[in-house]
Amino acid sequence: MAKVKPTDEFSRYDKATEPVKQRIIALSAGEPGSRKTSFWLEAPGPIIVFSMDRGLDGVIQRYQETKDIYVKEYPWFPIGEDVVERASEVRAEFIEDYEHAMTIARTVVLDKGDDFWNLYRMAEGLTGGDAQKDYAVVNAKMRHLLNLAKASDINLGVIAGLKDKWGPVVNRRTGQVGQGPTGERVPAGFKEMEGLVHMVLIHTGLSPATWQVQVGKVRGPGSMDLAEQTFPFDLGNGETLTFAKFGMMVFPDSDESSWI
Repeated sequence: MAKVKPTDEFSRYDKATEPVKQRIIALSAGEPGSRKTSFWLEAPGPIIVFSMDRGLDGVIQRYQETKDIYVKEYPWFPIGEDVVERASEVRAEFIEDYEHAMTIARTVVLDKGDDFWNLYRMAEGLTGGDAQKDYAVVNAKMRHLLNLAKASDINLGVIAGLKDKWGPVVNRRTGQVGQGPTGERVPAGFKEMEGLVHMVLIHTGLSPATWQVQVGKVRGPGSMDLAEQTFPFDLGNGETLTFAKFGMMVFPDSDESSWI
């Protein structure tokens, strides 16, 4: 005789009914001058920018008259005898500020994410030459930052620089294979960041004529048309690739008013 399944068989689980959230959580990586910060300062306000490199001067002024932008700078440098203690203090201050920002902002920007990764490492006493196993705690704390954003409705931009990718290279003189820079540039900072964000954007160029956004991983209703595509800043017909324009590409049913 077949057993009758109880009606509450799935009661221990949550049925998936969550609607798609119209927001962008992305890693924006690129060389200096490639329009990473400008892109995120066009996002919906209020915008809260957490910065450690004081790189906003000359950029933020173009947007502060039309956007509600708030900035928190953390003057910390990885030098001195008390570097670990000081890093721990600054990180605690940042975490408190970040958690508060999640409740009041429409957009939060980390400028740059690789600087905050260095802060997190130093706060755990990871100052270089550490074993991979020593990173379990700091990795978990970095993941927590992303999970807080995912649990909210905000846009999150993690700005990052680029670094040389290391791997097997052939010594042209000896023909021997060793480790060295491969010539490829990859996002700097937390290695898991690309897997945690919803989108990976690589910004290139130094002027309106050469600025481009290369879209890698991407989630959203319009993702099939965006993944692995490169978009110029000048889209033609007087249109440019602003944050609002990109948001409408990711969410085709949205309009510009949703992204400004």
